[in-house]
Amino acid sequence: MLIEFSSELYPEKLKEISKPPSRLYVEGNVEILKKAGIAVVGSRTNTQYGKEMCEMFTQKLVEYNINIISGLAVGIDAIAHKTCLKNYGKTIAVLPSGIKNIYPKENIPLYKEIIKNGGAIVSEYEDEVKADSKKFLERNRIVAGLAIGTLVVEAGYRSGTTVTARQTSEQGKPVFCIPSSLTNMKGISTNELIKKGANLVTNIEDILKCYPNIKFEKRKINQKNNLDIETSDIPQELIEIYKTISDTPQDVNEIARKLSIPVNEVIYKIMLLQLNEKIKELPGQRFIRKED
Repeated sequence: MLIEFSSELYPEKLKEISKPPSRLYVEGNVEILKKAGIAVVGSRTNTQYGKEMCEMFTQKLVEYNINIISGLAVGIDAIAHKTCLKNYGKTIAVLPSGIKNIYPKENIPLYKEIIKNGGAIVSEYEDEVKADSKKFLERNRIVAGLAIGTLVVEAGYRSGTTVTARQTSEQGKPVFCIPSSLTNMKGISTNELIKKGANLVTNIEDILKCYPNIKFEKRKINQKNNLDIETSDIPQELIEIYKTISDTPQDVNEIARKLSIPVNEVIYKIMLLQLNEKIKELPGQRFIRKED
């Protein structure tokens, strides 16, 4: 989907940054672009400590229904996206390339999982544009712009992660840093950011308290939007589509794309689920799972 700057779908947060994209190319759930999200960024060559901290903080953020925003890169970015999906959260990946030219190629399966599970892929570049060093830096301002704050997990000396942190500060948003050992080369810039005024965080409360005007409600991982929902009374041939439909409104084309099945098949199965009172239709022919 192409979203022009003048469109009502264009995220207001991005309009406020320096040099906002004139247009966005988005695949997946457009609505989450306007919801509260934290950028989780860090080294492409993370340590085991970085992996564990990323997983811990990302899971906690998801428990408070906070979307995770990152850049689909290897390392901390990918760990953040994967941890979010594992815990049934929604994540946004901002690309340094066009949507038809996913970078890095090894994360194409992750890109598909993000779309399938109600997330979004975002780029300011036309579909076939390739990634390059300049575009990595340009991408970072969008990652920071879509978020209400940035969590830096690990950052080596003069890394792209520090650029995202700087842009977050310039946008007037908080930067959170997980402290690292003095012997951890991947934590050099993380500790430097703390010395320069970034928020040192050791638990999720250190992040949440910076947003007194936002009411974060903690949820349980096994709630209704969990993929392990009760399906004992759902016909076998309808289970896959029932699990795909969540509490986020989706139209027939979105559902068909996620499941890679024909639209007419989706329409037929949706009709059967409606007859069984398992889903309900919203204005604009969009569907959500029906509460018991």
